[in-house]
Amino acid sequence: MKKKALFFLPSSVGGAERMTITYAKMLPLDEFDVKFVIVHRTLGSIVDFIPKDYKIIHIPVHNIYCLGTFRIFNVIRKEKPHIVFSSLLYLNARLIVAAKLYGCKVIVRNNIDLSKTKSRIVPFLIKHTYGWADTVIAQQEEMRKEILEFTDLSEQKVVTINNPIDVEFIQKKKLEQSPFKNSSCQVNFVCVGRFCSSKGQDLIIRAFELVKKTCQNAHLYLVGKFDMNLSYDKNVHDFIEKHHLKDCIHCVGFQKNPYVWVTNCDCYVMPSRSEGLPNALIDAMYLGKPVVATKCIPVIERIVQHGYNGILVDTENIEQLAKGMIEALSLKDFKMTYQPATRQDIVPLFG
Repeated sequence: MKKKALFFLPSSVGGAERMTITYAKMLPLDEFDVKFVIVHRTLGSIVDFIPKDYKIIHIPVHNIYCLGTFRIFNVIRKEKPHIVFSSLLYLNARLIVAAKLYGCKVIVRNNIDLSKTKSRIVPFLIKHTYGWADTVIAQQEEMRKEILEFTDLSEQKVVTINNPIDVEFIQKKKLEQSPFKNSSCQVNFVCVGRFCSSKGQDLIIRAFELVKKTCQNAHLYLVGKFDMNLSYDKNVHDFIEKHHLKDCIHCVGFQKNPYVWVTNCDCYVMPSRSEGLPNALIDAMYLGKPVVATKCIPVIERIVQHGYNGILVDTENIEQLAKGMIEALSLKDFKMTYQPATRQDIVPLFG
């Protein structure tokens, strides 16, 4: 008999949401009945990333505080799963409570370090609910150590698993037509991520202004959700306008296929101030692109080999970032240095 597994996620499209889908797709369908549960007022853009042969259940809540735990429990009680999974801190605690009230196995994955969450209530919820989880997944060793120190869980319950790569999905998407119309006569830098301070778009546009002085045919493409009603996004836009960069810095917004932008660029740049484990950077490395990355978390220095397949720079250092972007263009003939998790690493957790 197949085991039923429910994967809970919001309707937004971010690294944690995409990773939830990748984990689900790792489970062999001859052994597991896999369904997705979207917890949000609408189904949103995430449905474009869920394969059509998977069933989607919708919990229409305005926000997670609208009786979220109760509604999650009702879905679990109706579906009667063997296992439930989520990958975002604010959702994890509520899923753990609902799953344990029903009596099924629950696996959660931390999307960011606990110390980096802006919420006051989430750390409280984590501390008082993670003890009921069957398995807690950390993306890197520093994250695992923090979880153990914060929750007093047994070491056996918290595991470190590198993010897997959805190879089949990426290989299909990268074959679509290149979005760059003049790629033969320009140098294209790409940065993927929603606009926010932690992702550092304000840093890369300042660095690119310096790059432009050396590489006059350079263009920068910022791929990610952009909203002029938000102050951070507007400040980025205003800088581009004020410094006469709108002809070479392109805010292309959210893209259903970010991979076609990355696979056709000359260099991928991650200017982040904070990350969990940057999926977009890892995807760029898989696609064979030289990368420039800030040393915002220790694991970056373990997965990017400076001077071989990428350039490492100090966080918030605009001059280093600009220099690194120029240097990275000369990197050639390198191999993937990141070791993604495989089915053999993930499937046993759901056994």
